[in-house]
Amino acid sequence: MLFTSRKKRNWWHHLRQAMWPSMSFRRVGLYYKHRIARLPGTPYYIAAGFATGMAISFTPFVGFHLILGGLISWALGGSLVAMALGALLSGNPWTYPFIWIGSYKIGQAIMGHHLTRAATGELMHRQFTFSDLLHNPMGLLVPMLLGCIPLVVIVWSGTYYVVSGIVKRSKDRRKARIQHRNRAVSGSKKAD
Repeated sequence: MLFTSRKKRNWWHHLRQAMWPSMSFRRVGLYYKHRIARLPGTPYYIAAGFATGMAISFTPFVGFHLILGGLISWALGGSLVAMALGALLSGNPWTYPFIWIGSYKIGQAIMGHHLTRAATGELMHRQFTFSDLLHNPMGLLVPMLLGCIPLVVIVWSGTYYVVSGIVKRSKDRRKARIQHRNRAVSGSKKAD
């Protein structure tokens, strides 16, 4: 192969790159921005899919995010590829602790249980185990389900607005470049 690495990369290298990329996070963000803008389809199609992927990561259904996101994206008429990119970008080991604690605290507030600073500290240092879910699943799941609803609405709306603008500007610039190039080619043919 012409453009492959000389050194074969193992699974550990790929995992390390996913957790902490060798290029900067800014460059990874620019890569995703260009990747999303170049997806085929209308700005609504791409933005609805990406926003669905970002928002579905705020639900407590870890392991089912891609399936649920795919169903919702299909129902909304969004891109499945953009949905997968959004879900993988927002649902990762760096963001899950903040998402879970945030949705739990918001859910507790919605239910009328206000957490004190000591209870919040205990919640952060307590290790939830699988047996906690078996003995009292609703004690953890119900607040997280209630708390994720406002987060999902806010994330979906904000992401849709930003991504649709990025995709529309990118597609408009590309269309203008193509038209400019076609005018230049047709002008040079007329001169001949």
